Amino acid sequence: MQTRDLLYDLLQDKIRGQIFYNELMIRMVNPLARDLFRTFRDEDERQALAVLKQFLAVESKPAILKAFLPARKPLD
Repeated sequence: MQTRDLLYDLLQDKIRGQIFYNELMIRMVNPLARDLFRTFRDEDERQALAVLKQFLAVESKPAILKAFLPARKPLD
């Protein structure tokens, strides 16, 4: 896998984690448990932003050509 694909998968995982913790926070009655899940959600958000920066840095790099097509022979 390429770095771009790995970062994209990691970003998707962090977003799913935020959704998971948000859903748990909504159902929690205990305020201490709600604060705990809020902390987990916020940590996933910070990590997601860091991964997003790396992903955008990889995406913005110019592509380097590794192979060239052979020159075509002129038609006679």
